[in-house]
Amino acid sequence: MWRVQPNGTKGYRTAEVTLGGVDTTQLSSKTMEARDELGLYFIGEVVDVTGWLGGYNFQWAWSSAWAFAPARSASLLCYRFVHSPTASLIP
Repeated sequence: MWRVQPNGTKGYRTAEVTLGGVDTTQLSSKTMEARDELGLYFIGEVVDVTGWLGGYNFQWAWSSAWAFAPARSASLLCYRFVHSPTASLIP
């Protein structure tokens, strides 16, 4: 485990963008699921996506969540159906 200890900041006046995060090549672009760890998903600013200033981070957060949500909902339904003998597709 890595431990990161910030040693200072220049404040919000100069803060614009961060770099780094989960490598996009390690994620499914359709579901945001980690390729090497099924059931592990990453969305938003934790993913290594950098854009111009002006709201692009919001667009990425919404877009990655849009990709993630149907996949996660489907996997939860599948999990419930497979792991519950009384589960039904009809509510």
